Amino acid sequence: IRYRRAFWGSVESTVEGMATLPKNYIIEDNHFQTQLIEPPRDMIKEYFRPEQRLTEILESPHDSLEDTVKRAAETLHDALEIPLSALGIAGSILWKGHDVVRSDINMNIYGFNHAWTLSDNFERVEELCDWARLRNPDEWSHAIERVSNRIPSLRQTDLHALFSRRRALCIDERCIGITPVLHPEEAPIPHGSESYVTQAAEPMTFNMTIENAEYGLFHPAIYEIVPITYGGGTISRIMVYDGAFGGLFVEGDSVEVSGTPQRVTTADGEDEFYQVMVGTKTGSGKEYIRFV
Repeated sequence: IRYRRAFWGSVESTVEGMATLPKNYIIEDNHFQTQLIEPPRDMIKEYFRPEQRLTEILESPHDSLEDTVKRAAETLHDALEIPLSALGIAGSILWKGHDVVRSDINMNIYGFNHAWTLSDNFERVEELCDWARLRNPDEWSHAIERVSNRIPSLRQTDLHALFSRRRALCIDERCIGITPVLHPEEAPIPHGSESYVTQAAEPMTFNMTIENAEYGLFHPAIYEIVPITYGGGTISRIMVYDGAFGGLFVEGDSVEVSGTPQRVTTADGEDEFYQVMVGTKTGSGKEYIRFV
C-alpha cells in the first residue's frame, strides 16, 4: 500500500489539501461556520487506535524506533506514575508506515490530569532517568525556522522567547513529541454548544492579559483573558488552532494577539460574547501571539 500525504500540519496545507479531496469529504460546520474535512463514515475501512498500537509495541517492539517508543512510555509510567493506558502512539508508527532513521516519534497522553502531570514534571523525568533529557534550545531551530517562514511578521526575538517556554523530552537521544488529548467528557466546549461568526475580513491586533490557561495545553488551546471591550461587548478568550502557540502561556502573561475576532453565541441563545481565533484559514500567515 502506498499513501500520498495531503496534509502537513499547517493551515496552508489544510487549505491546499482540501482542494484535492472529493466534495463529499467536506462539510459545512455550523459550530465554526466554515468548511471542515469529514470523510464519509462508509468510506472508512479501519480506525487506527493510538493506545492499541502502543500496547502492541509494549508487548513486542519490532525495530529500534519501536524500542524507543517502549522505553519512552515506560519512562513516563515509572517516573511520573502515568498509566500506560493513558498513552498512545501517533504518526507513521501508528499505521506502521515508519522509517527507523527518518520518522519522528509522536505520542499522545490522554486526560486533563495526566497531561498536566507531564507538563509540570519534565525536569523531574530528566532528573530521575539518565537516558532522558530535555530538548536543547538549539534543537528547536528547524521548528523556529518553519514558523518564521509561515508568519514573517514574527521577529526572531519573538520566536526565541516563545520557544523558550517549550518543553520536550529526548529518550536515548531521540526527541519525542507528546500531544495532550482530553477525554471526550472533559471537553470545555462540546461541539455544537456554540456558534462562531467572523466579525472582520482581516486579522486584527489586540493587547491582552492571560487570566486562565488550564486548557492552553490542548488543541484547540483556549486561553481566557482579562476581558477587553469590542463591538459593544467584550472579548473574553483566545481560541488557538495554530499549534505553534499552544501550551506556551500562563496566567499573568501580557501578549499581543493578531487574530480573527468572532461573535460567540451559545446554542440556547442565552449568552453572547466575543473571542479571537488564531489559526483561521483566511488569516493564514498573519495570525500569531507574542509576548509584550
